Amino acid sequence: MWYIILGLLGLIYLTINYILSGGMIESYVIRPALWIILAVLTFIIAKNEGINFIKFKRIRRWTFGKSPIHAGLLLGGFQVALLIIIGIFFTFGKSPYSFTTITIITNLLFVSSFLVGTEFSRAYFIKKATKNQRKYPTLPIIIITIIYMIILIAPSKFSNFDLNNPVKTLEFLGGTLIVALAVNLLATYLSYLGGATASMSYMGVLLAFEWFSPILPNPNWTILALIGTIAPAIGFIALQDSIEPFLEKRKGFKHKKQKAGHGWTLVAVFTVILVFFSYGYLGVEPTVIYSGSMNPALDVGDIVLIDEVEVSSIEVGDIIQYISEDNVFILHRVVEKYQDEKGQWFFITKGDANEKSDIDPVIQQNVKGKAVFTIPELGWVQIYVKEFFRSITAPLG
Repeated sequence: MWYIILGLLGLIYLTINYILSGGMIESYVIRPALWIILAVLTFIIAKNEGINFIKFKRIRRWTFGKSPIHAGLLLGGFQVALLIIIGIFFTFGKSPYSFTTITIITNLLFVSSFLVGTEFSRAYFIKKATKNQRKYPTLPIIIITIIYMIILIAPSKFSNFDLNNPVKTLEFLGGTLIVALAVNLLATYLSYLGGATASMSYMGVLLAFEWFSPILPNPNWTILALIGTIAPAIGFIALQDSIEPFLEKRKGFKHKKQKAGHGWTLVAVFTVILVFFSYGYLGVEPTVIYSGSMNPALDVGDIVLIDEVEVSSIEVGDIIQYISEDNVFILHRVVEKYQDEKGQWFFITKGDANEKSDIDPVIQQNVKGKAVFTIPELGWVQIYVKEFFRSITAPLG
C-alpha cells in the first residue's frame, strides 16, 4: 500500500504548486487539510500493515542525547544557534510573516500539518523499505532523501538553474539544492534511527525558527547556504559516532570501515567550505601572487585574502587590490590618498619592489578590497596546475 501514500504525496505536491492560487483559503485551509489527510492515511495503512513508524529506537543504547527525539532537538538547536551567531556577526532582518494572534494560530496550523504529513510519510517509507534490509539501508535512505528534497523545493526555484547564468545556477545549487539535500538527509537518517518523532523534532525546530522568530539572520545567501550544509553534515557525523560502537558490537562491523565513511563526509564538508572560500563567499576572497612587485612583503606563490571594505577606511600603508585600465588585477601599497571636490577618493599606489609609484591614480570605483592576511607559498599549487594545463593545451610549434 506504500504506492498509495507516494501517489498522494505527489498529488499534494502538484496541487499545491500548480493548482492552488495561494490565497488565504488555499494556504490556510486546503493545504493543511491535504497534509493532515496524508498523515491520517499513512497512520491507517501503517497500522494495517503492522508497521510502527512513529517512535522507536533502532539502537537500544543512545549516547547522543537521551533518545532519538532528544538528539533531533539538539541538532536542530545547534543549527539554529549557528544561524543566530551568523546574524550577530552580519545582520538581522525582520521576519516576512505577520505576528498577530490570528496569523500565529493559522501559521501554527499550517506548519504543524505540514510537519506531521511529511514526517509521518517519510518515517513510513523508511521503515517499510528497511524492514527486512537492516544491514544495507543506504539506498533507501538516499532515495527517500531525494523524494523529500524535491517536495520541499518549489518548482519556481528550479527556474534559477540556468547554465547561461552562472550566478543564478550557483545560487540554486549552493543555496537551495545542496541545503535541501543536507537537511533532508539528516531528517531521513533520524527517521531511520528513531521514527517520525525523531525527524519531527529536528525539522520542527528549524521550521519554528523560520516561521515564528520575529527576526532572522540576513547575511549573503552564501553564508546561509554554508550553515545549512555544514550543520546537518556535522549532525550526521555526531550521530554516526554516537551509535557506531553499538552497531559494531551488534553486527560485527569493523571500526576502520565505519571511520572511512566519516572521512568521506569530512572531505565533502571541507570541499564545500573550500568552494565557498575560493569564490569569496565567506567575506574574503583569496588572490594568488604571480609577480614580485611587492617583495619582500608578498612573494610569488603567496595567497592574500582580500576583504571588501569601505574605501574611506583605507589608509596610507595598506595594501589594496584594484583593477587597472588594462583590466588587470594589481595588488600594491597605498602611498598617498586624496579626495576631489566631489568627494571621490583617489589612491596613489606603489609596489614595494618598484622604484617609482604607479603612474595613474586609482579611483575608488576600481578598488576591490584591502589585503588582510597572507598565506605563504600555498598559491604555488594553483600556479603549477595552471602552467600544466597551459602546456598541454598550447598549440604544437
